[in-house]
Amino acid sequence: MKNKYTIKDVKKILLNNDFDKTTMQELSNDTRTGVKKLLEQYYKIQTRHQELIDKFHRKEFLERPFWDNNQFVAGVDEVGRGPLAGPVVTAAVILPSNNTLYEVDDSKKLSRSKREELYKQICDQAIDISVAVGSSKLIDTENIYHATELTMRDSINRLYLKPDHILVDAMTIPVDIEQTKLIKGDAKSLSIGAASIVAKVSRDRLMTMYGKIYPEFNFEQNDGYGTKQHLQALDKVGRTKIHRLSFSPVKKINKLY
Repeated sequence: MKNKYTIKDVKKILLNNDFDKTTMQELSNDTRTGVKKLLEQYYKIQTRHQELIDKFHRKEFLERPFWDNNQFVAGVDEVGRGPLAGPVVTAAVILPSNNTLYEVDDSKKLSRSKREELYKQICDQAIDISVAVGSSKLIDTENIYHATELTMRDSINRLYLKPDHILVDAMTIPVDIEQTKLIKGDAKSLSIGAASIVAKVSRDRLMTMYGKIYPEFNFEQNDGYGTKQHLQALDKVGRTKIHRLSFSPVKKINKLY
């Protein structure tokens, strides 16, 4: 008996999800190796997609009670506490309840290209976004922990909307708004995960710019962390205006760039 569909037809049907129960039964009964492989690929993709959706719904459980009461909840995160150079950058993100940011996760778990892709999705879907920058001078004056708190405060205060609640990754923000502090919050909360991506992409772009100003340090690649090339450049040309003087080994370098 001649097959009803060509392999090309089957590929198109599965790609477009263009089938009913009867068609799927026919394909399941098809003995051709090509069809079996296409079905196997299709089921794998569907399984991965469903796992992504399930994970997405688990990560929005902290936001859901506020969304259900028509309240605004902001996720806040930081990036850049550890580097020897460059600012600490924080972001605050308020998401709508009907967002479809299925792949949002802790920015450290994502590739640079995936972060850029999700950054655009977050900007398209978020109700409000704010980014704040804490300079190396602020870090040296206040210490990195307090500088991060102050910069997080700035990111909240610069939002157009005042959130009813804040979800924050392992910090306490000095603002008069109720907040929930979470350990590894960027992996547990959708809003914090979104904020971690916005902060990371924003800081990466900033460090790429600094990399052009101070080419010896390769900031566009190391983000200000103490890599071998970075430390060699410190010894050779001295510290720059964006280095943190309170951090070792920068404090030992007297030579100015």
